[in-house]
Amino acid sequence: MKSDTSRNLLLLVAALAALAAGYFTALWLRAPATDTAIGGTAVEFRLPDHTGKEHRLEEWRGQVVVLNFWATWCPPCREEIPIFIDLQKRLGDKGLQFVGIAIDDAPAVAAYQREVGINYTSLLGGDGGMALMSAYGNAAGGLPFTVILDRNGRIAARKVGAFRRVELEALLSPLLTAKSAK
Repeated sequence: MKSDTSRNLLLLVAALAALAAGYFTALWLRAPATDTAIGGTAVEFRLPDHTGKEHRLEEWRGQVVVLNFWATWCPPCREEIPIFIDLQKRLGDKGLQFVGIAIDDAPAVAAYQREVGINYTSLLGGDGGMALMSAYGNAAGGLPFTVILDRNGRIAARKVGAFRRVELEALLSPLLTAKSAK
């Protein structure tokens, strides 16, 4: 009887250890490191929104731009969008502009925008979006993928994977207080 109890306790401890290891491994895989040693200039583009109106990166010159490649079917993308909505609302008047580049179709993007109240420009990437992601350094095409541009159009950071609020705010704060070199 005593050996059964000891064996069961040992199995329980081993299962809890495996569960903890799996949990921390998932956290590590879910939030890859942010690349902040970037430099280089932004890649210009021309992409339509869900109504067909074309937009160019130069529209937001002089602002801190957060380019976020996403899709409606991507759970980590959907997790970080409420953070983007809040930061756009709170910091937009300080020169912050989020620009979503959806790797998705127009009806799905329009419906999702209405559903969650996206308050920033969301463009349709299509094949051009995949090429643009690659040009910004995400050749594998993993989503979400975010590129942060400073007020001078230089790449300040990029990340494959979802942002956490604290991490994103820490990256944006110095960029929003810096003045443009123009």
